[in-house]
Amino acid sequence: MAAQDHPIDIWVIVENGSTDGSREDLANRSVPKNVRELVVLNEDTESGDYALGAKYARIVNRGFEEIKTRTDLGAEDLIGILDADSFPDPNYYSTLSAAFDANPRLGIASGKSLDEGSDKVSIHAADWVRGSCRMWRGQCMLQSGYTIGPSADTLSLARAEIDGWEAKVIDGTLFRAREVGTRSKQRYYGASAYFRGNTPAYAMLRFAKFVGYGRFGDGYDYLAGYFGDYLKRAPRLEDVPLREYFGSYISRKISRRFSRA
Repeated sequence: MAAQDHPIDIWVIVENGSTDGSREDLANRSVPKNVRELVVLNEDTESGDYALGAKYARIVNRGFEEIKTRTDLGAEDLIGILDADSFPDPNYYSTLSAAFDANPRLGIASGKSLDEGSDKVSIHAADWVRGSCRMWRGQCMLQSGYTIGPSADTLSLARAEIDGWEAKVIDGTLFRAREVGTRSKQRYYGASAYFRGNTPAYAMLRFAKFVGYGRFGDGYDYLAGYFGDYLKRAPRLEDVPLREYFGSYISRKISRRFSRA
């Protein structure tokens, strides 16, 4: 963050009961010169178990709520997430800020994602706005909010698009992050896709993509998560518009592809 070439008004770090020395390290850190205010919240509000779903979303939302208590979030302010394992290039926030200035309908954005360690482009869609290093326009956040639940970043992006906002990956800047699924296995993501309302055809396409990259095991885990819940008719997202949004994902992608042709 200290290397960023864009000033940061307020940075909230939510330290949630870490036992790896993070709390002690943060206590000894000085505030970067490009950060006006640094707030560290040492709160062990959850169990010590790692969980990517609602627990993660509640911790992220705790940071958002802290910012809102300390400043009036304006329509053209930018607010975002930076996971501790995501590392943006120095021009990251200045590039995103310029993209928001250029497009008044841009509600959510991130740079392009590389897998940390290998610097390989993420196998996920090139236009997928990663949740771990994304920014919201203030008005988009105020209108569409941040949805707490499994795959909160995906749900929040869907809500913003339903409300008429655009979500885009911005060229010209990169960030490196732990590859999705290295800690919370692909079975979780398959179950999350079922919960959201994605179709079996969508799950099979995801499986095919994993196989195409030589990752049959990950693809199998993804299908096991999806169809495990599908066969037992596990509960799905109660928000009907959001569920329909994910149910029409494939047809929407095809329509967008042809509209660009």
